[in-house]
Amino acid sequence: MSEDSPVGRVNVALVAEAVDALARLQDRTGLKKVDLVNRALQVYEFIDAELKAGKQVLLRDEDGHDQLVKIFL
Repeated sequence: MSEDSPVGRVNVALVAEAVDALARLQDRTGLKKVDLVNRALQVYEFIDAELKAGKQVLLRDEDGHDQLVKIFL
């Protein structure tokens, strides 16, 4: 089985905000919905694990200024 072959299927109902976010991401990236959802879950899992390990999420702007991102999981 290739890495891109589905190994599990989930049928989900998205809230309106998630539908809008998915549409904006599709417009910006040109990726398929399934690819965006797969990536989103992988990012969520990574961030959740890092936060639970006591780490923080920071964003750095082009001027080198850091901003702490508060994420409530």
